[in-house]
Amino acid sequence: MTAFTIENPETLTRQAVEGRLSKHALADLLPYETRAAFLASCADIERRYTDACAAAGDPCLESGCSCEGEACLQPVLRAGTDYLKACGAEWVRLFADARNRDRG
Repeated sequence: MTAFTIENPETLTRQAVEGRLSKHALADLLPYETRAAFLASCADIERRYTDACAAAGDPCLESGCSCEGEACLQPVLRAGTDYLKACGAEWVRLFADARNRDRG
């Protein structure tokens, strides 16, 4: 895991929406009770990328998509920063509530 410094909440939220922080780094900044909701939101985003990839009719494997009903890593990797931005936006929505900030 890459270490980063939190200057202030505004900088942190800006980095999240810019896709500069991994979903795991963001999850670690939430209290335990809120992490599952955040990770579920990210899983929904992963499934949307997977569904869009399958709908394009250009699967990663010659035999078709290997992730029937599951999220696939390839479209998420291709999305790159856009995926991190989408997760960052979900994190910011949760982090805006002061109750969802890890107190250490």
